[in-house]
This record gives sequence, structure tokens and C-alpha cells, in this order.
Amino acid sequence: MQTNSKYILVDNKKAMELVVVNLSGAKCISVDTESSGYFTYYSRICLVQITLNGKNYIIDPMASLDMTLLDPIFNSEKILKIFHSAPDDVKALKRDFSYNFKNIVDTMYSSKLLGMEHNSLNYLVEYYHSIKLSKTEQKSNWEKRPLDKHQLQYAALDTAYLESIWEKMKEELHGAGLLEEALSEFQKMTEEVYKGREASGDVAWHKFPNILKFTSEQRRSVYDILIFREEKAKKLNKAPFRVLNNETISKIIMENLGEEEIIKLLGKKDGSQISEIIKNPSGVPLAKTDFPKVDNSMTTQEEGKLRHLHKWRDKIIKKRGVDHSMILSNKQLLALIRNPPNNLEELSNFHFLSGWKIQNYGSSLLKAIKSEPYDELIENLIPIKKKK
Repeated sequence: MQTNSKYILVDNKKAMELVVVNLSGAKCISVDTESSGYFTYYSRICLVQITLNGKNYIIDPMASLDMTLLDPIFNSEKILKIFHSAPDDVKALKRDFSYNFKNIVDTMYSSKLLGMEHNSLNYLVEYYHSIKLSKTEQKSNWEKRPLDKHQLQYAALDTAYLESIWEKMKEELHGAGLLEEALSEFQKMTEEVYKGREASGDVAWHKFPNILKFTSEQRRSVYDILIFREEKAKKLNKAPFRVLNNETISKIIMENLGEEEIIKLLGKKDGSQISEIIKNPSGVPLAKTDFPKVDNSMTTQEEGKLRHLHKWRDKIIKKRGVDHSMILSNKQLLALIRNPPNNLEELSNFHFLSGWKIQNYGSSLLKAIKSEPYDELIENLIPIKKKK
């Protein structure tokens, strides 16, 4: 068990080259990243933590290191890479450094397969090692330099326990007959592609806190202010909530603040702009029926088919007791409706499902898409037993 909170900070060319030599001969490493996303609009990786044989390396990409040296490590079939929430780290590492990935495992996904009560790293460390990790640096500014020792110790502990946790989880997955499913899913995670919030052309106004408590006119004001916030956040490269938080937006709208009050709250420039936005709505009031659909161009026939596939998805969830995030999303189901696959090979070409899921869910899904009976095809699926 690794319990070492000490770390080796890698922030120069020589140290980086030495670390790569050490990692190249490894059988197993644990990996995590720290990013700027809590502070910036366009998130970037600020640290890469790697634990090997009890040594915690903290690699600083902001120190002008040659980060391409790590690509052979991540792309090696011989070196096992252990992550917690692998899709997030894999997508970010691909975005910033164009890495390729092979042979990874994910303790978060494993915790869901094992039916654990919670899935956070802190929970797993406490569950398997009876140790509580500090949360004090969770919202730390990882872009600032120099980083203090508390930040670095926190970062080091994010990978210090992963190997021992995975060893225990691997045994449990094998014992429950779930290891093949897990490994297949991990393989699919290597194909993750980054899509940031900046790729979206709109704001998720319908997810604004307590949006149903607002009137239709107020919802339009919320939407318009969120658009203003989004554009300003992009220009300043600041996290949107740091430009204008949700509580302040709610206060302005719900208390029907006047221009002077808004200026007092936000300052002359922003206050005047927000006041004008409220006075001149960009469109008609937003009723509940205006909440975004999976796709606004969806036909009535497609809506009916989607409801049918929802029933298929719900049956899988009920039969196995899996988390809803482990099944196809609404957008993926709609894509299948619009270009229905005729066989498992065509279904596989969508790259929505791992090999295990194609084999075990695929046939029933193909029948569900065609509105044919499929219940007998899901009878033998292994249920997930909830841990107590």
C-alpha cells in the first residue's frame, strides 16, 4: 500500500528525462491531472501526477517541459495506467498534448460496476484504507506559480492509493464475473475525444438553479444574462461563475432590481449592460414547453421511437441495477433511430458501446430499434449487487 505523501516535483528538462526513463520500465503506474477549469473558461492541464513504486512524481507542464516524452508511456501496451475517472483525464491529456492511450483501467467506473454507495476517490480511499483525504485543495488555483507544499501534497495523494485500490477492485470484479465487462469498457475509454463547453453554441439555461420557479419573462432574462456571461467569460478566459455567479443572477431577476441597484451590485459597466439586457429581451418569454429537446428538429415519429428506446434502457437499468450514465444517452439513441443499424457490426461502427456491451446489449437493442420483442435477450444479464 502506498501511503507516501512526499513528492518529486518535475519542473526541468533533466528531471523530466529521468522520470521518463523510470516510467519506461514500469509495469504499472497511477495517473491523475490537475486543471485550471475552476478558474478559467478554457481549461488546461496544470499538473500531471504519476505514482510508480511508491514514488509520487508531479510533472509541471507550465515549466516548458517536453511533454511529448510521455506519449510512449501512455501508448504502451506493457504499462498499465490506473486512473480515477479516466474519461476526464484521457480527454484533457489528448486535448493538451495529443497523447494516445492503451492499457488503462478506471477505479471510478469499477466502483459503479461493483455497486458501491459512492464513487469519489475520497470515498474509495476511506473504504479500502480507512483513511480520510483532505479536501482543502479541491478548488485550488493550479495555474499559480509557485505552488505551495499543501497543493503539491494534495496532488501527490490523488495517485498514491490508486494501485492498491485497483488490486482489490480487480479481485472483486473477477469474483463477481464483471472483470471482462470492465476491461472492455476501459478499452473504449482510450478512444475518448475532448469536446469542451466552447464547442457548444448555446447555454444550458434550462439547467439554471430553480428555473421552474421563474416566470416565462424571467426565464428569458435569465437566458439573456447567461449569454452575456458566457461571452464575457470567453473574452476574459474566466470560469463563467467567476464573471457573474448564479446567486447574483437570481437576486437581480427575482427581486426585480432597478438599474441603480444593479450598478451598485455589479459596477457601472456590467450593471448598465445587464439592466439594458433585462429592458430589451432578445426574444419571447420562455415557457416550460421551450425547454430544449434532445434535438429541436425531432419529428413526432422520432419522439415515439425514442420513448420506446427509453423503455429498453430502463429495463437494462432495472435488470442490472447499473447507473444510468453507463447506458446510451438520448443523443446516441436518437442517432440510432435516424440511421438504424441492421446488425451488430453496423451497431459497433457507431462507437457508442464497448465490445462487451455490443455482445450483451446489442441484439436486444437492434430489436428495440425495430420495435420487436427483446425481453428474453436480457434475461441472463448479470445484476450489480449493491455494497453495504
